[in-house]
Amino acid sequence: MRYRAYGDLRISEIGFGAWVFDEMYGVADFDEARRLVEKAIDLGINFFDTADVYGRGRSEEYLGRLLAGREGVYIATKVGYDFYSSQKPVRRYDEEYLEYAAEMSVRRLGRRPDVLQIHNAPSDVLKRGAGLRLKGRFAKYVGAALGPETDVLEEGLAALAAGYDALMFVFNILEQEPALTLIRRGQGRLLLARVPHATDVLTDRFKPEFPPGDHRSLRSREWLLKARRLVESEIVPLARELGLTLGQYALKFVLSYPITSVVVTATTVEELEEYAEASDGKPLPRHHLEALEEFWKRHRGELAS
Repeated sequence: MRYRAYGDLRISEIGFGAWVFDEMYGVADFDEARRLVEKAIDLGINFFDTADVYGRGRSEEYLGRLLAGREGVYIATKVGYDFYSSQKPVRRYDEEYLEYAAEMSVRRLGRRPDVLQIHNAPSDVLKRGAGLRLKGRFAKYVGAALGPETDVLEEGLAALAAGYDALMFVFNILEQEPALTLIRRGQGRLLLARVPHATDVLTDRFKPEFPPGDHRSLRSREWLLKARRLVESEIVPLARELGLTLGQYALKFVLSYPITSVVVTATTVEELEEYAEASDGKPLPRHHLEALEEFWKRHRGELAS
């Protein structure tokens, strides 16, 4: 495992997405979560991303128990969805609520997170610097986790202008913008990529459907099949040329850019082992990156629909 630095943090290039500790991904059992976290640590992964809303606090509680007393591990969490006041979480970004949510996250984690992210806030909220005053009190750094995928560029630029330390956004071969713009504009910030495998389209385990309630089912079957046809005809041969699995190739694409860490969705030990091997200090060759840039230019219109 290779590591990248931000401030006093030395973060693994592959991060663990603890959103899987939720019924939406099927890892709700503590013993199963323990196996995944312990394997991640064995593989050198030291960065764990979560949110208070994942499992209505369960993900943070699990990480708090599983990482207690461990040195050299880093946690990023998110606040901004109020699940305390109603059954259905609603977005809420007033300072009183954000402070309350941050305090509750610290309690569940049993520690102050290294990065506290404002979760899916619109640009007007980010422009006013919501949550920035929590830096130091509740977290070492404060960032913005961007989404849903509608006005991400506007939100990201607003967050950069307001002075947030970190940005999290979607970045993969099939969805290269607005991530590339945010990478250029966000130089010197802690940059976190998510969804590197485009809902498993960029893995060898692709399936066109997910169980009802699975977060990944938000992608339409039509988009999944269309994207997969393009991947099989143009991306798979490039991965095989380098002797990589499709999942590893997708991660190497992201790591070929100045991203601090790419956070993966892994629900099995085997997935973690496969993905960790992508962090070997070898970016994709220049001609591969150029081919992927051309792929994006040719197909971005159909992939956006």
